[in-house]
Amino acid sequence: MTVCVERKCTAYGLSSSDTERILSKFHLSVGWDSLIDDVVPSAPLSAGTWEGIIELSTEALIEAGLNVDSQEVREWHDRIGDLHSEDPPLIPHLPQFLRQFKIDHGILIAICTSDERRATNSCMRNWNIDGLVDYSICGDEVVEAKPSAHPLMELCGRAGVSPHECMVVGDTSADTGMGRNSKAGLVVGVLTGSGTERQLLDTGAHVVLPNISYIKDLLGSPHEINPNPESDMATLESESLSPVKVRAA
Repeated sequence: MTVCVERKCTAYGLSSSDTERILSKFHLSVGWDSLIDDVVPSAPLSAGTWEGIIELSTEALIEAGLNVDSQEVREWHDRIGDLHSEDPPLIPHLPQFLRQFKIDHGILIAICTSDERRATNSCMRNWNIDGLVDYSICGDEVVEAKPSAHPLMELCGRAGVSPHECMVVGDTSADTGMGRNSKAGLVVGVLTGSGTERQLLDTGAHVVLPNISYIKDLLGSPHEINPNPESDMATLESESLSPVKVRAA
């Protein structure tokens, strides 16, 4: 939406310095670092719902002096289209990985995302996993968004399971926070998104993995936790699992 903000500033004849000031305020509100051209770890842009992002954007732009309303900002968002239509999969051979997961462990697979349904469906089709996902719930379908426990509780109700029977896997503090707030049986942070190792552990992750492919090792191999007396974290090791961080008891 940065381009839309720039065009709005140009249409109002604002100076380059005023435009930069407004953009800076806008980027700060949603969690975008223009210096590195990437999202700030676990910021609203990566962890929040689009409705929430639209509200934050509108408030920031108005405070910065730009004459906009939420409907116009929502129209800017709608022009973006399906954000995830061409995203690469989280890991290579993702469908095979999930299929094997279901066969070996009999696990139901659910998606709980802050993205909208349209973008989520596009992403699942793109990754060829729509037939492997048993349940899904999106940011525009919940009363309370992550890190509230509500989205996971809704999924549990649909699946007929309890939160303590669930493993929550996520890459932002909103994901791990939801796992903690719902008292999920296992909360796994992964470092393939915007959340940092420290953020994920601090907000509820029991263990942090490099990516989701390590989950098969986590469930299928014996592990030994070696506490580090100089840290509140410990190292989890096995023959097949590279060292990762876990919260020490």
